[in-house]
Amino acid sequence: MEHRNGKRMLAAACRYAYSRFVLNDYMFYEMLSETPVQSQQQAGFQDTFLNLTGRFLQGEYPLEELDVLRRQIIEEMAVITSYVDCFQIYEHVLNRMEGRFSEETHPLIDDEAVVDEIMRYIVSAKESAEQNERIKSVLEQLPVRFTKAKFFSLVSQALSIYEGTDKKSLEDVIYMIRTEAMLGLPEDMETGHEELYRILEKLRGGNYKNMTAEEFQELQSSLTLAEEMLSNASSDCMIMMDLVNDFYVICLTRPDTLMDNQEEALFHSIISNVWEKMSQKDYSMPEEEMDDLLIQMEGRQERYYEQWSAYEMADLESVPAKEKVSEEYQKLWKIDRLLSTSSFMTLDQEEIREEEGILLSRRAVEELCEPLFADLEAAWKGMPKCVVRAVMAKLLAVLPMFFTSSDEIRQFVSGALAACTDLPEKNASVDLIRMIMESEDALV
Repeated sequence: MEHRNGKRMLAAACRYAYSRFVLNDYMFYEMLSETPVQSQQQAGFQDTFLNLTGRFLQGEYPLEELDVLRRQIIEEMAVITSYVDCFQIYEHVLNRMEGRFSEETHPLIDDEAVVDEIMRYIVSAKESAEQNERIKSVLEQLPVRFTKAKFFSLVSQALSIYEGTDKKSLEDVIYMIRTEAMLGLPEDMETGHEELYRILEKLRGGNYKNMTAEEFQELQSSLTLAEEMLSNASSDCMIMMDLVNDFYVICLTRPDTLMDNQEEALFHSIISNVWEKMSQKDYSMPEEEMDDLLIQMEGRQERYYEQWSAYEMADLESVPAKEKVSEEYQKLWKIDRLLSTSSFMTLDQEEIREEEGILLSRRAVEELCEPLFADLEAAWKGMPKCVVRAVMAKLLAVLPMFFTSSDEIRQFVSGALAACTDLPEKNASVDLIRMIMESEDALV
């Protein structure tokens, strides 16, 4: 499918990405003046980005190098996400152990009253999608007491909805389950993240069965440090990826876009000033040096965004590789992804091409799930029970909805609370669920 407004769309995308890139580039410089890049990976990304920016200012459009940099940032974000998934499991464990080392008394839980609270919270959601999200948030915090056989049965039940659907949909869900369960972690997780890996190993080796208060405090402090490091690393990746995405769009579109010479001179002045300062590792640019230029930028990004967003993008969702399309269409497809709210979307058509004509039978669904269950069982053999329970709780929250009625939900929640005889853990779980419910009320 071709776009009659293709050239206009390319021009609108160019101006929008260009204006946003200019402002974000300066904001990135300001951020570095307050908080310098800490990780080796981010320092490498910054050096490459500066080199490519300098070449752009000389009239080059380094698309191939930008594509390589973008892939590297995606890989780095995948490692960061893997660490986040792992540490969330141990945060779940430590949250439920904290009560053991508190001097406060733990009141008995009125299970029926708590179940009533939870059900009111769930059924009060106005939309079914919101109700499902509330169910998942509750499931993630409930105390879990399942045998492996019972848990695998629940997973099978949830994944049975993929019978009759395409293979890739189920494969995507299984991949997500593996990620959340700490299966298939990146092989090079330690490289460049030595401190995070050290903390992860400390948490993995924790004596959760007979932990002392001192050991608990040490693990909790380590986890807090890791969370701060990951928050910074994730933020750095997001900022760099947004810059690279806009830069990518500029390089795709600028050669074929007519621009006002005065406007482009303004854009180049800001980019050039930032590039010179960052190249010299000088983060002390006086604000007055940029004030006049930044004032001239006011309103441009918003105006160009309106022009870009006015075009219909629905037909760009199909994968260009499936049909013979023009180079212009190929560019628009990439640009639509680069300017989307999902900054890390792949530009590789092979990675997103769905398998057509392959509809799964019940046996095919079971066969795809079997390796997952085998790997989970193997991973859980040497894992403390409290960590296995944390993984189960997390997976319950990412599975497709397996309840068919509110009565089933009530029965599940009631059974989970009744099966937990560890009072500090039970209190912690109920407190966390109530915090979620109170947070929802505060947002209404």
